[in-house]
Amino acid sequence: MNKKIAIYGPYPPPLGGISVHIKRMVPFLKKANLDYTIFDFGYTEKENVIPTKKSIFWYLKILFNRQFDLLHFHQLFAFEFIFYYIFSIINRTEAIVSIHSERLLKYSSTYRDMNLFFLKKSKLKVIAVSKNLTDLLLKSGIDVVFLPAYVPPEDIVFKPIKKDQRVYFLYSVWKLDKKLGDEIYNVPLVSKFLSENKLNYKMLFLIGNKEISDLNYLNKMIKEYDIAESVEILYGKNLVDYVQNCSFLLKTNYVDGYGVALQEAMDLGVPAIASDVCIRPKGTVLFKDDDLGDLKLKINHTMSQPVESILKEKEELQYHLELIKIYKNSLIKQS
Repeated sequence: MNKKIAIYGPYPPPLGGISVHIKRMVPFLKKANLDYTIFDFGYTEKENVIPTKKSIFWYLKILFNRQFDLLHFHQLFAFEFIFYYIFSIINRTEAIVSIHSERLLKYSSTYRDMNLFFLKKSKLKVIAVSKNLTDLLLKSGIDVVFLPAYVPPEDIVFKPIKKDQRVYFLYSVWKLDKKLGDEIYNVPLVSKFLSENKLNYKMLFLIGNKEISDLNYLNKMIKEYDIAESVEILYGKNLVDYVQNCSFLLKTNYVDGYGVALQEAMDLGVPAIASDVCIRPKGTVLFKDDDLGDLKLKINHTMSQPVESILKEKEELQYHLELIKIYKNSLIKQS
């Protein structure tokens, strides 16, 4: 199949949900003999990866770039919905867009409807990693496929850490600032939990990108909740290399699309606990959104049960192979 695919989105470093997804798809693209080029939104340059250096002008270049048979956009910004509509008029190359976040659900009705209008008019093939978002798009008359972005890791190097007698759990974010911490990740909730359980728990806090994180906000939270001795912070590390140091992984998000890290942890035999703000991987222990009391109950329950019992509902997922099928079917249509 001598067809070319262009994939637009972030590529590590830094480590984040979308960038890890794209990187992990590479072996499966090669195995399927698909000719691909990744246009990294950042600065990474390597085999089959071209940096766009965060330039807004690369969007303009794409409009007139017809050297590829299929384009796959990983949606990053709100303005891209308008861009997809313009792209569909000017370029007309077969294209897919993956929407990784439920932020669209949080927009004002006017702004949300405007974006949905442009997405529908673009007639791009849409992939949504969130079931809630999928339902919204279907109700809006948009042809959408529900396909979480989880791709199983291939290369895992367990990196042990020095631990004390407390129970360790893992908490991970791509970057951290006040807006993300207070409105998306709900860092205050996990900080409250730690402040009330200093003698029993310690958090291994993985932050993907130190350079664009607000360390003043991080230090303020640590000082405000007096948890300096209850947090160990690592920057730019691969979650799967460290999660087995911990008794569980925790996601306290107010807003989320699915929670790839939850499946990663469970696949490695580590229970996952998460807020009930969206559809989560099967086997995840759910607690009521922003409810500290329920979070404590679910953590206590998880720690009191055998790991095998907690993980009994976990599934073996093949979403990455479904994406390969979508690529191949899209290319066949043009043959």
